[in-house]
Amino acid sequence: LRTLPDIEDLLEPLERAISNILIPSIVDHKCTQLERDILSLPVRLGGLGFTNPTQNASTEFQTSVKVTAPLTGRIMSQLHEPPDEAEVKSLQQNAKKEKEERLQKQSDEWRNSLPERTKRAVSLASEKGASNWLTVIPSKDMDFDLNKREFKDAINLRYDWEITGTPSVCVCGDRFSVDHAMICKRGGFIIQRHNELRDLEADLLNLVCNDVETEPVLQEITGETLNNGANTACDARLDIHARGFWERQKSTFFDIRVCHPNAESYKDLMPEQIYRLHENEKKRMYASRVLEVEQATFTPLVFTTTGGMGRECLRYHSRLAELISLKKGEDYAKTITWIREKVSFSILRSALLCLRGSRLIRRRTHNILEIDIDVELSKSSAK
Repeated sequence: LRTLPDIEDLLEPLERAISNILIPSIVDHKCTQLERDILSLPVRLGGLGFTNPTQNASTEFQTSVKVTAPLTGRIMSQLHEPPDEAEVKSLQQNAKKEKEERLQKQSDEWRNSLPERTKRAVSLASEKGASNWLTVIPSKDMDFDLNKREFKDAINLRYDWEITGTPSVCVCGDRFSVDHAMICKRGGFIIQRHNELRDLEADLLNLVCNDVETEPVLQEITGETLNNGANTACDARLDIHARGFWERQKSTFFDIRVCHPNAESYKDLMPEQIYRLHENEKKRMYASRVLEVEQATFTPLVFTTTGGMGRECLRYHSRLAELISLKKGEDYAKTITWIREKVSFSILRSALLCLRGSRLIRRRTHNILEIDIDVELSKSSAK
């Protein structure tokens, strides 16, 4: 693409193979032209990085001509001095900026042409941290691998495409759908999703903080005046306690919430409004009690089932990456990426469990530990 001009027509067979063979075999979905355009975008903009060569050929060639112009000029003039490094770097930065602007413009244009639910799905997929599971190397040792059904389900969840092989009616009696699967309390998957994130965040905090504890019980209230709506229960608990996170030797309490942004009650709200709603609710319940009684700080950590994070959660992970990178001597960018990958996979696996996990009522059986083997064998021999 960068070396040959006017080759768009020659690349059409390649594009047809990508659109009609490669993509359907990977994502198990026959894409419309608009969906194909979306998939050509980088994952950070809601796509999958399946570049369309016919659309990019001309731009890539013109960009290459601009960036290599200083070197080309010296070769044609038979000059032995290399081009000015600052000039080349400036051209590269300008090319990168122009590409980002072009991609963002295309993303906005294509996204606005999508059906409303798909448009919302792509917007959620574009949130910071929501696509890290797609960019990580699928290492089995790091538990970053998915089997083929999990991967296809994850892609279908990402774009709100039809998912086959699911029941029509949930065991709770409601119509089964993706949205219902993410909020149905049967099977214990909602609690498991919350606890997985809680334990992951506690493990990460253990790397840099002292006195890390899960499910800490708050001190009882003895005359302190709290705001309306505060949780005043004597056995109130928060998810995590850690010392030395925001300030040296200062305690911080964290409380986690995972919400489904496509739930019926959120259909008219933007993602930012959903995060703010849950953060404010958590602060109303616990902030004053933590400040007044515990003499500590409180941080709500709000996630979505699509992998997005609220403003407080993003700030928390930024601080966590800063502390880990300083302690381990690692690069900050690599550290924050690693954290987002761990969180992204935790949320994704929980979503897949909610989608495919069995919610059937388990039959009560005899405790196998109480079975007398000799008696069981004698019964079978008698039969």
